[in-house]
Amino acid sequence: MASDLNIARHGPQDGPPILLIHGAWHGAWCWDGLAPLLAAAGFRVLAPDLRGHGESPGRKHLRWTGIRQHVRDISALITGLDQPPIVIAHSMGGFIAQHLMARGVPMRGVAMLAALPHTGALPIALKTLWHHPRTFARILTRLSLYPMVADPADAARLFLDPATPAPEANRFHAKLQDESFRAFLDMVALALPGKPARPYPALVLAGADDALFPPKAEQRLARRLATTAQVLPGAPHDLMLSPHTETTARHILDWAATLPPGAKPPATAQTAPQT
Repeated sequence: MASDLNIARHGPQDGPPILLIHGAWHGAWCWDGLAPLLAAAGFRVLAPDLRGHGESPGRKHLRWTGIRQHVRDISALITGLDQPPIVIAHSMGGFIAQHLMARGVPMRGVAMLAALPHTGALPIALKTLWHHPRTFARILTRLSLYPMVADPADAARLFLDPATPAPEANRFHAKLQDESFRAFLDMVALALPGKPARPYPALVLAGADDALFPPKAEQRLARRLATTAQVLPGAPHDLMLSPHTETTARHILDWAATLPPGAKPPATAQTAPQT
């Protein structure tokens, strides 16, 4: 069960639920700007730290915590709610959300923010090998993904708007953590998500200046989800961080307003079988 995950909560506890799933190297802290905007619109916002991240347990075993463990945790969290949530997922969190969709987990809709596409992280791995061979060697010899973000300048280039003030970028870097080597292998090839088990209302947001997943990759993901990616001009990978927080929130809230009203699941609802 996912009850042992640390969950940051915002907004009225009787509001319709929104579940935020963070990406690699991040934690629930990355939603600190976006979550209050969603809560102010009347949503009950839940932002868990994934297992081994932030304040959740499992840090000692993070290296071998795979994507399927995160999927089980989040699936259990969702099916324990009183009604299906709107899921907003960033980067690796979007990859997890695609697994949830393949399982048929009940969700009112899924918003993908700069999500890792269903095709996996092999292009990123090859790009790192080609342009940063020493970093790639450290990843393999240490069985650790932290070398990718160990340098503050590299982390800022990957995630942040170039105009981010240096003190803010340094505070951001200090919050980053190691990421699971097993999850890296899963995202490259070992656990690619299947097709959605049923249609889900979907929003796909891409950053025009995303250093990890360019708009073309997000458009391919959007087509798979029967929608079109909305590309935010000048936006980096971390769409939910300043100065793009309010723009991202507006896109999410406008889309959420088009979703059908939430309904409580049957009392006998169970987590769908694994894919």
